[in-house]
Amino acid sequence: MGGDQRSMALNSKNDRGRNVYHVDNAGSSKMYGAVQGGRGGTAPPNKGRGHPSDSTHWRGQTRLTEGHWRGPRGNSRGARGGGNYSRNYIGRRPPPPRYDDLMQPDNKQDKTKNRQEMYGRGRGFSSKLKIDRRPTVQNVNFSGWQKIMIHDSAQHEPAAVMEEVKSMVGEKFEYHMLATESNNITFFLEDNECVCKSLRDLSKRLAMPGSNQRHTITVTSINSPPFPPPTEENLEKVKLIMSARYSSHMKRLDLSMFHKDIRFRSVNLLFPLYVPSNLGSVGRLITANIPNVEEIDLSKNKLSKLDAIADHLKTYANLTRLNLSSNKIPTISTLYKLKGLPILELSLEGNSLCNRFKNIDTYISEVRNYFPKLQVLDGKELPKPIGFEVDDDDDVIPPFRPSYFCNQQAKEIVLLFLKQYYQVFDSNDRRSLAAAYCEDALFSVSALLPENGPRAVQIDNISLPNRNLKVTSQADDRVELLFRGRTIVMEQISMLPPTTHDLDSFVVDVPIAKPQLMKVVLNGIYRRENISNKSANIRSFQRSLIIVPVGSGYCIANEQLHISLATYDQMKLAFKSVSTSSSAGASTAAPSTAAAPSPAASNAGGLETVQLRMIEEFAIKSNMKPDYAKLCLEQNAWDFNKAAELFMKLKEEGKIPAEYYKQ
Repeated sequence: MGGDQRSMALNSKNDRGRNVYHVDNAGSSKMYGAVQGGRGGTAPPNKGRGHPSDSTHWRGQTRLTEGHWRGPRGNSRGARGGGNYSRNYIGRRPPPPRYDDLMQPDNKQDKTKNRQEMYGRGRGFSSKLKIDRRPTVQNVNFSGWQKIMIHDSAQHEPAAVMEEVKSMVGEKFEYHMLATESNNITFFLEDNECVCKSLRDLSKRLAMPGSNQRHTITVTSINSPPFPPPTEENLEKVKLIMSARYSSHMKRLDLSMFHKDIRFRSVNLLFPLYVPSNLGSVGRLITANIPNVEEIDLSKNKLSKLDAIADHLKTYANLTRLNLSSNKIPTISTLYKLKGLPILELSLEGNSLCNRFKNIDTYISEVRNYFPKLQVLDGKELPKPIGFEVDDDDDVIPPFRPSYFCNQQAKEIVLLFLKQYYQVFDSNDRRSLAAAYCEDALFSVSALLPENGPRAVQIDNISLPNRNLKVTSQADDRVELLFRGRTIVMEQISMLPPTTHDLDSFVVDVPIAKPQLMKVVLNGIYRRENISNKSANIRSFQRSLIIVPVGSGYCIANEQLHISLATYDQMKLAFKSVSTSSSAGASTAAPSTAAAPSPAASNAGGLETVQLRMIEEFAIKSNMKPDYAKLCLEQNAWDFNKAAELFMKLKEEGKIPAEYYKQ
């Protein structure tokens, strides 16, 4: 339609109220509002102050004619159909509106309104687009709860007000927690977009019968109403509703959409399960009344966390089917508290966690990590997991064994060997242990001891040849701390701090015992002597030994010693019980030197040589006669430390006769 034709189309009285568009420098157009036009396409006479326009075609006019297109400032070709205007803005100006859609009734009110939209407050041309920023129903989040407030209505009965509201809304709806708040009546709606929109439209139109006052209604979105903690009276009501939802024949408890059960309205109670205190109360009711339940349906309850009921679910031994669909469970880790439940059928569809998995196999694998016995997921039977087929009996953990010996002969040899070894190791002279090591034996020490603090012993941190990687990281230094040869090994063993080992704490493992060698791993507790700090002198150790036959006996070919502080539990049990390992070693007949030679000497004397040395040392330290020293050692199963402790105790009590001592 050309310029002349458009002017002819606007010459009608009913064609007033056209939209005015302004095209800015970027080429985009904005509609400012309707213009009440003059007659035809001619400009009205110039009356009063002119309209400030830079257009040369309409300069000095008091108003713009209908259908006028105003170009950018400085562009004299701004009139409709004028010159190159259309060519300059092709593709950037929206198509003109249809005139039959823009026609408005010719009344005074509309004329005044449209004139104000175009000219602002009656003078000049408004250059700002007026936007209605009042909230609309589309701006409200209807995924949760809304609080409805009817202002200045407290003088009426709340029930009567709600009846009037329902009659004006025109549809049935459920409301909750009707109450009076100050001079207002309030109630709550859940997930009801249509009713909220109707209530907004009803604002300032609601009037009670016999009253001329019109009430304002406001709708506010909230997370949830203020739910009070459940009382014993309310829990009794919940218990009755749960019993009505339980099928004793199928052992199934249906808690889906629990708080929307119509029975709650009859007892004036709102009990949503997504409130943690309510969910925990339901768990306790199940535990107390139906612990043998086999199926629980918790779908459509807006659950986002399961912590409140997780511990209760683990007590239901027969629970095999669980429905958690259509809730708000965000991630798969939310199910961590349910890990290990013997669930066979599980439903999670409708939760946001399902959208996090693009691959169905990954989804199944993640869920099976929490429920390894799962067979049906989201109503679909799962394929059997790929793995080794083993019987259930194979999953049973074997019984705990304090020590392990691959055969009885190895047990007898190793126990006797260790008993003799540590009797000498804990003495003041360790030189006789040289016979227990091979000529080319290897020895190393690794310690994990604190460098500072109340349990630190600085002299040990300096003197110990520590190969710990955290202490000695250089390869060359670590090689230097690997000692080879009997003489060098004995020098290092003699330089180790004085100790007293608790033989009762020994745990011995002998996984290999062949004629060529034996592998021995020894764990235990010892006391580091000459330290006053009791929290630092109890230590834990591990010795890894390779024992090989040499001549008529056995010797250590390789030894690794690991030292660390004892735990508090180990400290409590250290040096408390009777030595069972020593008794076992003592009660075993001394084997021939070919089976287990004494580490002190590989001769016919065997154990007797060690006993004589112990008698001599005990007599020197206690100042007792050798015969009585021998008697004391024999009564304590040749346990030097135990005999010494008993001697000191009896000496303090004055129970040792004077004739026992040397003159």
